[in-house]
Amino acid sequence: MVNCNDTIQIPGIHVNDRANADGKPGVKPATWRAAITGMVISMVEYLALLQARARDRHALQKLDDQMLKDIGVTRADIEQELAKPFLSDFPRRG
Repeated sequence: MVNCNDTIQIPGIHVNDRANADGKPGVKPATWRAAITGMVISMVEYLALLQARARDRHALQKLDDQMLKDIGVTRADIEQELAKPFLSDFPRRG
């Protein structure tokens, strides 16, 4: 019996690209480069989030009492928000 994979050559289709027995495409294992890239992207996104929070806190601090009343926030709420540590909302593992 002849193995079709050895005799038929179709451009763009390789033996490693075939589906599993259940018909679903095979999952390629993550490489270390992909893992490092994902971690770097996550860190950059988190730093951007921290920067946006700091910008929002400083913008709230500059509002006068009438504007704070319009949005339903008191000066004490703003002071409490500004007193939070920089990494107070650090994501928990698990």
